[in-house]
Amino acid sequence: MTEQTNKNFVQWNEAMALKYNPENYYKSHNFIIRFIENLRKKTIIKMLNPQNDDKIIELGCGAGNLMEAIKSARELVGIDLSDFLLNLARSKKYFVNTKLIKGNIENLPEEIVNDKFDKIYCSEVLEHVEHPEQVLKEIKKIIKKNGILIVSIPNENLINKFKDILIKFKIFNLLFPNLSVRMTDEWHIHLFNLLKFKNLIANDYSVIKISRIPLKLIPLRYVIKLKIKYA
Repeated sequence: MTEQTNKNFVQWNEAMALKYNPENYYKSHNFIIRFIENLRKKTIIKMLNPQNDDKIIELGCGAGNLMEAIKSARELVGIDLSDFLLNLARSKKYFVNTKLIKGNIENLPEEIVNDKFDKIYCSEVLEHVEHPEQVLKEIKKIIKKNGILIVSIPNENLINKFKDILIKFKIFNLLFPNLSVRMTDEWHIHLFNLLKFKNLIANDYSVIKISRIPLKLIPLRYVIKLKIKYA
């Protein structure tokens, strides 16, 4: 996987975006998938608490499914590497002034680096990039001193345990016919859990709040609110 992505990450990412279109998850016929994805979206928006004077950016905005749910902001910016997903995002209607930019969030375009944002969010993205630690460094360049960062990650170990149980009873393909058995075999370059994420951000960010999706006892997703540390 790593060798493949280093050779042509953009082309590989585009192929994965076409195969695993996020629109299909938010609008899935499978109630479980649709419920979890929409609960994650609602949780992020609640933590973000967008206000009319906020300048907000989504890193890895995909098809704009989260952006279209934001009803208050001075300006909303989305950046993504996929032309396919950006075209989907451009087809949507937004409540606030919105700008969509093509770019790699490991090396933000100059027009973004020269700006500062009140609130930043990055949802189910860090597992897809080559160097998650570089994304977090880039965020430090664009976040305001009292700004907040919202990150969501899949709890891959627990997800895989549930998949193994369903496979054992031969009902995985019946319930989730279009889902990969292991996303780390496909679009997920990194396998995250809460401890790994906390270690990743420990030097630069403080955790304010953690929400577990869909339930505390079944944390298939983590939504984490952060603030940057200053010396």
